[in-house]
Amino acid sequence: MYPKNMRQIYVEALSKFGTRPQLRMLQEECAELIVAVSHYCRSRETGLAELKEELSDVYIMVGQIIEFVGQEEMKTEINNKLQKKIRRILDKERFDEN
Repeated sequence: MYPKNMRQIYVEALSKFGTRPQLRMLQEECAELIVAVSHYCRSRETGLAELKEELSDVYIMVGQIIEFVGQEEMKTEINNKLQKKIRRILDKERFDEN
């Protein structure tokens, strides 16, 4: 799911800091991302840069939690969600044609 070197960093971070603290950090980073999305949507001058920064933080934290949950389990969940999204896209296309 992630390159090996990133996975190793994620595993080491979980080992050093612990799962619960990293879950709390994920919560904080998600909250900061929500604010960044809001700033971007309101066309703040620094909105895009802020969005990229916070999205990067969330991406890294999510990678760590995926290591905790299990990559194979997450691949299955992600695939299920993508299949559902594809069905919705196709249903919308059919609806738009009518």
